[in-house]
Amino acid sequence: MVFRPRGKARLLRRWLLTLVPILLFAAVLALMQWAGGMPVTWLWLQTILVFLATTIVVRLLPWDRWIFQIREGTWLFWAALFALFVRHFAAVLLAEGRRALTARALSAPNRYGPGWFRSLAFAVSAFFGRSLTRAERFYAAQLVRGIGE
Repeated sequence: MVFRPRGKARLLRRWLLTLVPILLFAAVLALMQWAGGMPVTWLWLQTILVFLATTIVVRLLPWDRWIFQIREGTWLFWAALFALFVRHFAAVLLAEGRRALTARALSAPNRYGPGWFRSLAFAVSAFFGRSLTRAERFYAAQLVRGIGE
């Protein structure tokens, strides 16, 4: 019998699974500092805290009601803009990841057969390439609108 969580346990599991990438990123960040002979700073913890705060703000606030009522130039405007940018890039990364891994699954349906690892390497490479291209286009659009520096 396989345990399948229900209700709140499923929501908790899903929320904890969203933490895995940021925890891995923070661990790699601390590992790189340690391997480079630098003192391990609190940057890894700050990364996790900013992620958690941004996630809570993006998911809990009713954006459609109050986002257009914030005065431009205030600290709340810049915080909301930051949260919207993070939300946008998270959606971009999610869409690109799904697209790359779906294409990989269709091209190499046998998980451990010939060409499996090569197709996975190409899918991950394409994922990063396309994500960087989309991020660059988004940043260029912000520069054109006068938001970036």
